[in-house]
Amino acid sequence: MTKPVLPPLGPAAPGETLASCIDAAARHAPYLRRLLEQNAAGLNTASTQALEAELDGLLSQLTALEFDPPSTDEAMVQLRQIKRRAHLTIALLDLSTAWPMMRVTSALTDLADGCVKAALATALNARQVSGDGLFLIAFGKMGAHELNYSSDIDMAAFFDPDVFTGGDRGPVDTGTRVIKDVCRLLDTQTEHGYVFRTDLRLRPDPSSTPIAVSTRRAEIYYEGLGQNWERMAWIKARPCAGDFKAAAFFCASMEPFIWRRHLDYWALADVHAIKRMINDKLNEDDNLGAGGFDVKLGVGGIREIEFFLQTQQVILGGRDAGLRQPGTLEALKALSDAGHIDPDVEQDMALAYKALRSLEHRVQMLNDEQTHSLPENDARRGDVAALMGLQDVAVLDQGLAQLRRRVHGVYSDLFAYEDRDEEAGFGNLVFTGVDDDPGTLETLGRLGFSNPKTIIASMRRWHYGSIPATRTRRAQELLTAITPPLLKGMSATGEPDQAFAHFIRFFEGLTSGVQILSMLQAEPDLLSDLVSTLAIAPRLAKILAARPRLLEALLSQPRELDYALPDDAGFEDAMDETRRLHRDQTFLIGHRLLNGRLAARDAAAAWTNLADHVVIAMAAAAAKETERRFGPPPGIWCVFGMGSLGAGELTAASDLDLLVIYDLADTGSFDGQNWFTRFAQRLVTALSAPTAEGLLYEVDLRLRPSGRAGPVAVRLSAFEQYQMNEAWTWEHMALTRMRSIAGDVDLAERALSVARRAVASRSGRPEIAGD
Repeated sequence: MTKPVLPPLGPAAPGETLASCIDAAARHAPYLRRLLEQNAAGLNTASTQALEAELDGLLSQLTALEFDPPSTDEAMVQLRQIKRRAHLTIALLDLSTAWPMMRVTSALTDLADGCVKAALATALNARQVSGDGLFLIAFGKMGAHELNYSSDIDMAAFFDPDVFTGGDRGPVDTGTRVIKDVCRLLDTQTEHGYVFRTDLRLRPDPSSTPIAVSTRRAEIYYEGLGQNWERMAWIKARPCAGDFKAAAFFCASMEPFIWRRHLDYWALADVHAIKRMINDKLNEDDNLGAGGFDVKLGVGGIREIEFFLQTQQVILGGRDAGLRQPGTLEALKALSDAGHIDPDVEQDMALAYKALRSLEHRVQMLNDEQTHSLPENDARRGDVAALMGLQDVAVLDQGLAQLRRRVHGVYSDLFAYEDRDEEAGFGNLVFTGVDDDPGTLETLGRLGFSNPKTIIASMRRWHYGSIPATRTRRAQELLTAITPPLLKGMSATGEPDQAFAHFIRFFEGLTSGVQILSMLQAEPDLLSDLVSTLAIAPRLAKILAARPRLLEALLSQPRELDYALPDDAGFEDAMDETRRLHRDQTFLIGHRLLNGRLAARDAAAAWTNLADHVVIAMAAAAAKETERRFGPPPGIWCVFGMGSLGAGELTAASDLDLLVIYDLADTGSFDGQNWFTRFAQRLVTALSAPTAEGLLYEVDLRLRPSGRAGPVAVRLSAFEQYQMNEAWTWEHMALTRMRSIAGDVDLAERALSVARRAVASRSGRPEIAGD
């Protein structure tokens, strides 16, 4: 594809350029013309260096206002005067190409930061309250140092309730009043104009929260109710005014919400759904260069570049901190350096972004309006072309069309899965309405469903939100998207009716559906795996219904199981946590085996490895609980696997043959035996008792000396005496599979030495062959 290149924005000779830019601004941009008339002195002889010094001086004036705030009335005037002069200065540096585009956006952001700091200081001074603990967070273009000429400044106000007291009125009331004062100082229109329009709607749940939000309340909200679009907004967030120490602490606490390590396909679908609401899909016959194009929100515009980046940042940034870049160009480079996008994509999108931002600036230079749309009138669009330094409007339209095609092509490639339903060839399925659609009945019959009417009835209920998984509009849309490949997959199993029946149990058992449906839409192979698993293995389907997040684990490569309980886990908590681990791993092993990703000869090792980890965890928990109730152990212990467990030959349904051996530190017998009996009983309970999280294993201790008649834990000396003098041949045969799993390593070796000697002692006995 030919790379889009807009013609140069203007000539590059600084001296002549500045004069010609002043002339172009006066002829083509009414807003700039007014600023020139108000600030004409010295501009005709100004240089780039003089303009830069002028801007530095204006920013210094804002700093002086912050540290020595004037009255509210004085601040209203001074802020507007500084803003007007700074706007003109930055515009001339922009139009002359003396500054690159991102330096222009950074200067506009510095101006906004200075104004907000001065306004906050003025508001706090007027109300005679301390601002300790109160701060403002900048979002969007302001947060990324990428403001345009007529941007709203997106902010949210927070306060640390342990620091910001708010005086007599309390922190919420005082904080709200102060921030309202800040907004009035900035966006009230006076005879001197306005400073910046402010938007505070990015705070948590803006319809029900005060303008200044407690950090404690915000953390609770983001942890439990935060949305993916809010995660995207926080990528560009930064403190911009107030108590920067409190702000930095709060921003650090937000990182787990923004950057998640697991794959978040909900975010992918969520972002794309937002984008579909903003613009219609691009048609081949769209006039891409004509007037009316929204540079920010339109097809091939700035928002598609931002969404292209932020989608990948949300999904990948949890595992790669290098991608957590708020700036657009920096984020593009980080994605390219990490190998997530091609270098030519980075180059083209960076070029397009800078060109579109230049175009956006010149649209807003016309009248200082919060607009992003190219004028439909050719003459007014010609003014924009002239400010861009282009020959005429045709050159602008042609270059813009080429650029938009490239941007939209790159953006669309990221969401290519969207058209998968069309490729499936099931565009005629209809599950809404009162009457059954004849075409849908025919298609379902062709797919092998014996009673298509029942399929339609179930689908209709789901689309009307009758189950938790489809209560939201988003979930219903996602269900529509995955229905064709879902039904096709069921047909491919050869038993579509049975597959659908199992899917009903799985799907209607979900407590929510958006994230699961988003994941299935994004991963066609995962959807196929799900259908085949539900059709063939109802037991796995039951586990999936209880733990739907397991679907995500199927996308990851199998990893070595590394499991340990938290040090502060109580006995019951340890039992539940281990059961959750066991259920998850049981599903993953079964799924890999079912789908040919785990060879049958390797399955026994996987089941045994899982059982070993469970026994180790439960033995540690049982020992800790026994010590808590009966004091420290009077010796050492070891747990051995026997039978299939000892031999490493478990199956999914195996029970566990265990043997508990201990040795006392002194000659005490009763108390010592009692402690280890209690320990063994708790181990059996930990492994076999049902809890709210289900079951682990049936446990069999009959391979201990004397079987059911013997103690559940046997002392090493008693074990040795029994094996050397009383054991039957079959008991010595059982010793050949004895393997230590948990407990004291030295004791394990001593017990295994006894077992080896006992087995060897049978050699040559005449009864062996008969036995």
